[in-house]
Amino acid sequence: MTTLLDHEALPVDMPQIRPELQRSVGLGSRVVLPAAAATAGIATAFVAAPGQATGLAGAVVGAGLITALAANWSTCGMSVAGVVAAPKQPGRRGASTPLRRLGWHALGSVATASITGALIGALGGFVLDLVPLTLMLGAWAVLATAYGLHELGLLALPTPMRRRQLPRHLRRSMAPWKVSLLFGAIIGPGFLIYIRSSAYYLLVLGVAAMGSPALGAALFVTVALGRCLPSAAALAYIHRGGSMPGFLSLMCLVDRRVQVLTGAVLVGLGAFAAGMLG
Repeated sequence: MTTLLDHEALPVDMPQIRPELQRSVGLGSRVVLPAAAATAGIATAFVAAPGQATGLAGAVVGAGLITALAANWSTCGMSVAGVVAAPKQPGRRGASTPLRRLGWHALGSVATASITGALIGALGGFVLDLVPLTLMLGAWAVLATAYGLHELGLLALPTPMRRRQLPRHLRRSMAPWKVSLLFGAIIGPGFLIYIRSSAYYLLVLGVAAMGSPALGAALFVTVALGRCLPSAAALAYIHRGGSMPGFLSLMCLVDRRVQVLTGAVLVGLGAFAAGMLG
């Protein structure tokens, strides 16, 4: 029988498993939510009135937080949940428990994410040092708004990425704790696998614009820890008597709502950043 885990190597959405956006969330909600978020973003910028550097930092932190949530909703995240939370099959090597596997996964993800974030911050500071802050802030605001509308299905934009998933053969050839660790290390940088959320791009651009290795490392670690949420949620779900197929099906129904939330937040962050230009 075909299961959700059998689709972990596919680089595209599967409507039979993951409902289309238009069928999951109505057009009214996809219009009202970003409008409300944009209003809140502009109002926050007007009331707080931070400087441009502080405003950009706040917007980038917001992008990091929403990426930590939005980046979970892919076949990779669901595949990892299956590896971490599923009972170890008889005859498989290793004596790990689900909680230990979750720890190994988090360790691998945090290790590579922190290095990636620090490098992006350092390279950004070197390359973008001569670019006026106003220009970077304005460009980030436009892209955040545009890709927020893209997430909401209101605008179609290119989303360049490496369209590869986690190597499924490792699940059958290595001890579960090693698979968890290696999957975490592959997921940590973000760009090595298929990431569906546009929020990741805004995070990378924002970290580069800030030019801070420390901020980059902190935000990428936040995203790495956030991407452990499906596995932690799967453990809790199974502990309460649920099944892994049931958990994966539930997550696929929820993820379109998360996509809409992500789009609205990006629009709000774009409006906030734009408000810093005045």
